[in-house]
Amino acid sequence: MKKWSYIILTFIIILVIFFIINHEPQQKNRYQNTNQDTNNLSNNAETNQNAEVSTNENCNVQFTEYLIDPKYVQKIGQIGIVHGSGLNIVERSYISIKKEFWGQEIPLYAPGDITLVAGAKYKMPGAPADFIPDYVLKFDAGCGVEIVLGHMKGVVDLIDDKIPNIQQDSLENYIRPIKFKAGELIGSYTQQEGNGYVGGFDFVMRDRNFKNQFLNQERYEYGMSDNLLTGVCPYDFYTGEKKTNYYNLFGGARGTLFKEKSCGNASRDKAGTISGMWFLDKEVKASIYDSYKEGDYGSPVSVVGDEESITIGHLGQSVMTRIYSNNPTYKLPTEITNEHCYQIQENSNANGYIYFKVIDNLTTEIYYSPTGNCPQSFPSSGSKTYYK
Repeated sequence: MKKWSYIILTFIIILVIFFIINHEPQQKNRYQNTNQDTNNLSNNAETNQNAEVSTNENCNVQFTEYLIDPKYVQKIGQIGIVHGSGLNIVERSYISIKKEFWGQEIPLYAPGDITLVAGAKYKMPGAPADFIPDYVLKFDAGCGVEIVLGHMKGVVDLIDDKIPNIQQDSLENYIRPIKFKAGELIGSYTQQEGNGYVGGFDFVMRDRNFKNQFLNQERYEYGMSDNLLTGVCPYDFYTGEKKTNYYNLFGGARGTLFKEKSCGNASRDKAGTISGMWFLDKEVKASIYDSYKEGDYGSPVSVVGDEESITIGHLGQSVMTRIYSNNPTYKLPTEITNEHCYQIQENSNANGYIYFKVIDNLTTEIYYSPTGNCPQSFPSSGSKTYYK
């Protein structure tokens, strides 16, 4: 009897081992790749959401508390605008304060349960003598989502004790994590008046489970572009009234509140148009943040439009050029599918022009002139070829 028992037990053990070796447990794929190519990116980037989408339904980040009370806010900037340097399109949203509150300390709160993991206190070389040092803080919101707040002017003592020293750059230093519950005070922002001061603070969200799609994805996958690849709209982590209240504050650089309530997108590419970032190098051999100039022609050239203005960065001697909606040549970059000339105006006087000519989805010609009026047709020589 014992002999048969041993035989049966041995047989069962063999079956279990065989099952474990040959069985692959079914796992839900973390990403769903839709394999979009350049031909499929025919709609504006705002309607082309990320091609790689998280399917992890058990992990969800939601904000329940205002980062900043909307009563203090003059306007909220879309994501995917041209950086103040004029060089690149960035994933951050700029929050500007109403002038009546300038000089006051505006409280900032944890929008959800978040953990501070890195930060810095800094004052850039050449800043005005009375410049209040900036703080940049990086928080882990869980589920692969992070928050970065830039240009804060004050932090609670618990944070200040961790990053007391003033440095000359905004490079974040990792610290022992500090947890905050939704609604807890984390710091403040103060708008200073005068030249050389930043006109608001940054609200950045990055979701490592997403990838924004670009017409030449290789250029953004090449390296150092993770911020733009994973940048998402911070206000979409809110629901209900709070989300609506923030969306109603979207506006332009001069403070125009938009009629169309859109958060923008970190990718401004739209196939067959001039919208997005353009590079002098056809082959991908450098980071999107590496920049240079050939005379008046910079690389990259960033082109973004909204209801208030068209912003074109890195051409000529100016950091950026704006074509406002009252300019007769104003036209959204996403609507230019052939060729178009933007007349640069200063105090209603012609001050040069920028002429674009679309070649194909990945190529455009740009002609820049620091003087004169838009010609009747695209110049026959002197232009530069740009690539996605």
